[in-house]
Amino acid sequence: MLGSLLGGATGSRARSSRNDSVLESAAKSMARSVGSQVGRQLVRGILGSLTGKKR
Repeated sequence: MLGSLLGGATGSRARSSRNDSVLESAAKSMARSVGSQVGRQLVRGILGSLTGKKR
């Protein structure tokens, strides 16, 4: 699961990509993008709380 969030290729994804419709491909791309954004926000929040930077 973590590998798919970080963009790691899996064998099943490589095999199924030829059989996906345009809509399925778009949905998968959007899901990867959302997962990437959520992960980035989590990391920024954790690092920000650790550094304790206050204005």
